[in-house]
Amino acid sequence: MLSSTPTLKSTDRAEHELLLCCVRPQVDSHVSDRIRSLVAQDLDWEYLFLLARRHSVVALLYYRLQETAAEIVPAQPFQRLQKYFQDNAARNVIFNAELSRLLAMLGENGIEAIPYKGPVLGLFAYNNLALRRFVDLDVMVKREDAAKSIDLLLADGYEVSKSINLSQRKVLLQTQHNLQLHRSNRQLIVELHWEVASQLFVSSVQADDLWGGLVPIEINGVQSKTLSTEDLLFSLSVHALRHVWEKLLWICDLAWIISRYDLDWSILLQRARSTKIERNFLLGLQLCRRLLGVALPDHVVQQIERDSSIDKLADVVIEFLLSGTEHIPASSLQHLKFNLLVRPSWPARARYFRHILNPTDGDLTAVSLPGSLSFGYYLMRPFRLLFKTGGQIQKVLFHGKNGDQ
Repeated sequence: MLSSTPTLKSTDRAEHELLLCCVRPQVDSHVSDRIRSLVAQDLDWEYLFLLARRHSVVALLYYRLQETAAEIVPAQPFQRLQKYFQDNAARNVIFNAELSRLLAMLGENGIEAIPYKGPVLGLFAYNNLALRRFVDLDVMVKREDAAKSIDLLLADGYEVSKSINLSQRKVLLQTQHNLQLHRSNRQLIVELHWEVASQLFVSSVQADDLWGGLVPIEINGVQSKTLSTEDLLFSLSVHALRHVWEKLLWICDLAWIISRYDLDWSILLQRARSTKIERNFLLGLQLCRRLLGVALPDHVVQQIERDSSIDKLADVVIEFLLSGTEHIPASSLQHLKFNLLVRPSWPARARYFRHILNPTDGDLTAVSLPGSLSFGYYLMRPFRLLFKTGGQIQKVLFHGKNGDQ
């Protein structure tokens, strides 16, 4: 039995409430009336547009306004939203065509590839390619196919986005979970994944665990497969954690999937427990509830309410999401503090610490070492991390205070 949808509460600005009303997956007569009431107010439409653009939800904002209040939205703001929506829709068609071409190319070379996020998520979550904004194409291959896939993309005209040599690329294949490539003056960007996330960032979500549960999907006439609903939902929550839930779009993705599909909650909750980041998964669900009115099963709500830290973390995320139109990425210290809070067990925290000590592409591009000295990247990483955080990590670990706040 589903719990009742929480009552929609006003935020500190009418523009915030209007945006949250418009990006909800389900809009009943009450919410529709509230949208029209808010539109009739003296709104700062420039602020609303920029906030929606910051969170990559302009298309959803326009879609709902066009559906519920088109005749009362001021002409100039409405035309601006409409143009953005149309431009995004046209761009997504181009990206979708490129994705189908890449999947066909990889398949012809004996590589099974999973389209992940991007156009697939636009269709899977929203049933409309035009409703989701994305800036790259995410494709997942098996780890043993990663090097060959990179070579195929390079031969096809793509370039590795960071300037790294072959020996450095081999290091990345061991320490990270994806590699970015681009072409056409960075107009087309591909994130090639061989894992959902680094195995040291979170356990039990490696690509090998997901291949058995793939479901069929058609991309521009090309038959392919993608993650099951439960695997996709969980993987999206892991992705949001990697970026400390900085975008409203990622919460919308979860909310629309939950609202459209019958989910096996026992599988989802078991996966969350086994990966040692159950709190983060429940946090994502609570954000869907509080911000977008998503109804959850009673037993899931009860599990959320048993952990008082979840609402505290949700407060932090919501305050950041509604902090203005400018996106200021979370600092390294904020990332560290947040990741410690969503991992209450020390083994999970130890896994995360091992993850952040793995060399990144930034470490590799900072200095070029010969293959025989590649172990040097592991030695350099702690010092670069300490330098980047200003030597204040101990404030987070032992005093629970973020030096940037």
